[in-house]
Amino acid sequence: MLVALTAILSISYTSAQVGIQAGYSASINTDNEIALSGFHVGPVYNLSIQGPISLQYGLLYNYMFKETTGTILGVTGSSKTTAHKLDIPVRVAASFPFGNGLSAFVFGGPNFNFGLSQVTSGTTDFWGLGTVYTEGENIYKLEMSDGKKRFSPFDLQLGAGAGIQFNQLSLRFSYDWGMLDRDNSDNRVWKNNDMKIGIAYSF
Repeated sequence: MLVALTAILSISYTSAQVGIQAGYSASINTDNEIALSGFHVGPVYNLSIQGPISLQYGLLYNYMFKETTGTILGVTGSSKTTAHKLDIPVRVAASFPFGNGLSAFVFGGPNFNFGLSQVTSGTTDFWGLGTVYTEGENIYKLEMSDGKKRFSPFDLQLGAGAGIQFNQLSLRFSYDWGMLDRDNSDNRVWKNNDMKIGIAYSF
């Protein structure tokens, strides 16, 4: 996948519209509705194919987190999950110009997602008498009894989105549905759906 992306970049760099995108990211585990939110940033490219049709792709870094706090019988527990991952979206887009530098576009295609790390740490306060801190471990390093990794860092997603562009600035929205079960155990399912709202500037 990375070799193919490198080949595309090397061939089309001179004719591609290069830019940078940043914005809001959200990810939800469809099995138990655990949601993470944060931001994404990275380079994006738009390669004209023919007429209003183009190929949009990029490399986006995501930082996301979730914090929870609860109290039971005077014992207060809190946890924080932080996740780092990469997205390589490859989209076919169609543009609809309105004139004066303003246009709308829609796109769809796969997104290749790779989880770098996801860690959950927590604290427990026992009636104000003492606090216990629990340091989490990267879930992608956890192993099952047979020695296999519990969670897969790779995900293939299919997504679609739309946006508005004015000259070199664009606002875009995308939603990606996870196709793969990333939990390798027999009794659990982990599929992630991701949403992004971003602003991109083309040079």
